Amino acid sequence: MRKITIDCGMCGERVALEHGKEAMFETGPNAYHLMDLCPSCLDDQLRAAESVNDTSGYRQKAAALLRMPDGSAPSVAAGE
Repeated sequence: MRKITIDCGMCGERVALEHGKEAMFETGPNAYHLMDLCPSCLDDQLRAAESVNDTSGYRQKAAALLRMPDGSAPSVAAGE
């Protein structure tokens, strides 16, 4: 059986699709940055977020909608 994996957009860790989460970072009015995150990076971003909501995902059924205090998205994994 094949497993579908994602690479975390922050740390680059490869995780099974069912263990990853889509995170949509609100970067402005009607502007979003979509990232796949591993559970550890998602936890870090949830703690740092100014607000967190659930929304429909792009590829997954649900995604975390995050607004960070500075209104930006986190930087991508090194090497990308």
